Amino acid sequence: MISKLGFSSDDRLLIINADDFGITKGTNEAIVSLFEQQAITSTSIMFPCPAAREALELSNQNILDNIGIHLTLTSGEHHSYRPVFQERPLRSLINGDGNFHNDISYLEINADDEEVRIELEAQIQSATMLGMDPTHLDSHGGSLMGLYAGNDFLEITFDLCEKYRLPFNLPTRIIEQPFFNNKQKETFRIRINSGRKRGILFIDDVISLPYCCKPVEYEEMKRQLLTLLKNIKPGITQLTIHPSKITEELKSVTSCYFERGIEYLLLIDPDIKKVLKKEKINLVSWKEIRELQRILT
Repeated sequence: MISKLGFSSDDRLLIINADDFGITKGTNEAIVSLFEQQAITSTSIMFPCPAAREALELSNQNILDNIGIHLTLTSGEHHSYRPVFQERPLRSLINGDGNFHNDISYLEINADDEEVRIELEAQIQSATMLGMDPTHLDSHGGSLMGLYAGNDFLEITFDLCEKYRLPFNLPTRIIEQPFFNNKQKETFRIRINSGRKRGILFIDDVISLPYCCKPVEYEEMKRQLLTLLKNIKPGITQLTIHPSKITEELKSVTSCYFERGIEYLLLIDPDIKKVLKKEKINLVSWKEIRELQRILT
């Protein structure tokens, strides 16, 4: 894939993707600001979140079109989310209050495949009905990946990738990660092969800063990020970050608000931009990958 994008096999390409667009107004403001400063190349929106509509409005106002969909099937740490699909109750996905469960293991064990399909497609259609052409799909909290109880929803997601002609964020080097067991690695290998047969494009790797680890200090997180960037391997890597302005709304949603504030500041730190240039890391977005997939299929 990298050669079809005009690069050599030794080149290092980086997508800087801001997750959780739409989770709070302060997050929306931070992500739009980072786009304006060319500090990120992509974002992914959470349609069940209350600020998702505002996120799209800001995107339209600022002519931002590098936006994927952060497919969401679970509620947050301190905040509950409801399914986008509301024509009838999706009983296997919700609790007695009509909200998503916050336990991913429970979701994996109890979710009905057809109800998963209905909700995921409703989130995609929420984008297309509002004039958005998503760049890619990915999984909020890993809830599609089968990481907790061993039941993934990736083939359902791949059906939607085919239908809407979108790549999916499942890095091929996931099978090399030491923190997954052999059964998980084999499942990922099977899913990646299945996706490739369907014409779905996958990137090579994903990197991120440790999340929700105390204590949190700016200089230490900066040191860690610089190390991550210097050690990027050839191919296409995504740096996954969760930048936000720290607001009372954000504090009500997550206890890890301080990390999100630091990630926002790190992306506009001159030293980060210097290392990207020094290391000759080429910035790309999911939009280029989507367009390539549509050409190839």
